Amino acid sequence: MKRKNEKVPEFDEIIFENRNKNYGAYDLRKRNKTTTCFSILFASTLSAILFTALSVTPPKEIIIVRPNGGVYHFSKPVDQVTVAKPEPKPNDAIVNAARNLRPVVTDDTSAVTHSIPITDDLNNTVQNRNVNDTGTFTPAASDPVIPIEPEPVITVQEMPEFPGGTPALMKFVSDNLKYPEEASSIGIQGKVILKFVVRSDGSVDRIEIIRGIDPALDNEAVRVVKTLPKFKPGRQAGIAVPVWFMLPVTFRIETR
Repeated sequence: MKRKNEKVPEFDEIIFENRNKNYGAYDLRKRNKTTTCFSILFASTLSAILFTALSVTPPKEIIIVRPNGGVYHFSKPVDQVTVAKPEPKPNDAIVNAARNLRPVVTDDTSAVTHSIPITDDLNNTVQNRNVNDTGTFTPAASDPVIPIEPEPVITVQEMPEFPGGTPALMKFVSDNLKYPEEASSIGIQGKVILKFVVRSDGSVDRIEIIRGIDPALDNEAVRVVKTLPKFKPGRQAGIAVPVWFMLPVTFRIETR
């Protein structure tokens, strides 16, 4: 009977028997039930408070900002109200204008409108398929048709030729060439090579400098080429065509 009245040791006591109970794990297991019950009670109380607070919270305020700067506050959604469209009122000006459409009878015949001719009247003006009209038709003058010249070529069967040949060409350039003073004073000399197009009519066009020496000498060479008379145009299969032509212009200072 005395053994039955003895207190049975708890599970933690059995586990930590003959061990250091001052170790943290023993204290945690000892307070586990109390901590768990307290946590459940706290969570339940907090949930009840939040649910009650949310159930009695008034609806949020609605704020509408208009483009013109007005601000409108609503404590609850506003029901849409359908406004009846007003009936259009008659315009007095239109009504009065409609009332004044009655024709006015007058004895003035100065503004008599001729009737539109019928088909029979128009047929009477035609005899032998010619219209009896004293007017004459003058067609509009069209713009002159400018033929499009083909692109110049480098070589053809008959190359362009200066009147009198190459010696006459070199003499023309030499006689008309003026040595620029700003270039001769500092002793600049050399050969400027140009190319230009001899068009199908023999005129000179599209002058370009292939190799220059000095701007003053280059400009003088271009000036002389612009004064060249017409060439005998180049021909391909007997047809005059534009051809590229190359010309060297030499600038040399004569020494005495």
